Amino acid sequence: MRKETMSPRERWLAVLNRETPDRVPMDIWITPEGAEKLKAHLECDWDTVLERLHIDTPLCVGGKYVGPPPKEGEDIWGMRHREIDYGTGVYSEAVFSPLAQYGSV
Repeated sequence: MRKETMSPRERWLAVLNRETPDRVPMDIWITPEGAEKLKAHLECDWDTVLERLHIDTPLCVGGKYVGPPPKEGEDIWGMRHREIDYGTGVYSEAVFSPLAQYGSV
């Protein structure tokens, strides 16, 4: 494997600025159960997992929602989710999108 010459932050900034990074930035989306199994398999903590797998966890920033409270069971965009049991854990899956009825802008 080639030597990495950028930090995760530099790598993401290069991509966002349409520049060429030293390699493609990597992220990971995993259920809590999957993360626990991965830590157990690699026999290390989460920070070490990210380092070993060359994960460039992006920093997320955003504003604070100050609008009216969403309806029961909906998020601030009107999306509804349900918990899906896959045998060894659960994840949240969208089951309603308020924009699904539209075919164009």
